[in-house]
Amino acid sequence: MYWWFKWIVLLSLAMWIQYYRNSVSKLPRTRTKGSTHITSSNVNLTETYKFYNRAEQNKNGYSEFKLTVYSKGICGDLQIPPLKRPCTPFLHLHDDQTEKFTILQGHFSYRFGEKIYSCDSRTCPSPIIIPPLVHHTFWMHENKEDLILIIHIEPTSKDHGLRIESFENIVGVNRDKLMNLWQAFVFIDSIETYPVFLPLPFVKVLMKIGSLIGRLLGYQAEYDDYTTIDF
Repeated sequence: MYWWFKWIVLLSLAMWIQYYRNSVSKLPRTRTKGSTHITSSNVNLTETYKFYNRAEQNKNGYSEFKLTVYSKGICGDLQIPPLKRPCTPFLHLHDDQTEKFTILQGHFSYRFGEKIYSCDSRTCPSPIIIPPLVHHTFWMHENKEDLILIIHIEPTSKDHGLRIESFENIVGVNRDKLMNLWQAFVFIDSIETYPVFLPLPFVKVLMKIGSLIGRLLGYQAEYDDYTTIDF
């Protein structure tokens, strides 16, 4: 009797997983594949990503794009605490990539380790350099004008770590309001960009386990509707 019960449970679980995977594959996604400009919201004025010179970037092992955070939108609302604004990345670190910010316009605040700095296009270091394993994030400090910056990431790989295709997919999922815990696990494990709430080895194990479950349920790091391959 126990043997039959065990197989019934396993069969039911397999059928449920397949049903769930089919449901995930049919979720409606806005097709932005091939776009040079994408935004993180179709409802609110938030931010725009501009991609350029992708063939050259891939050839030379780096990623670079222009980010505009709009002062008149929700991300420029100074009544909202910076870390709760939708355009503020979660506090994170990169495992083996260096990130550089070049401020073109606006007033920029960023957290570097335990310190917070504010500057503008005249007073910021050019570029601001974030080495691997330093936790950081950034946001708009003043909303007198849009915040415009160049984000440069190196080195990049074709199949892991943070790269342009990562932004296409993360921004796309957020724009389509399809982000959930399992999708987030898959993204974080793929881009090797980790939240700061536990020692890094524990976070990596947690993200890997969550990603395996997420992928089993049908979530991906890249979707055809978002990902530009030919450029």
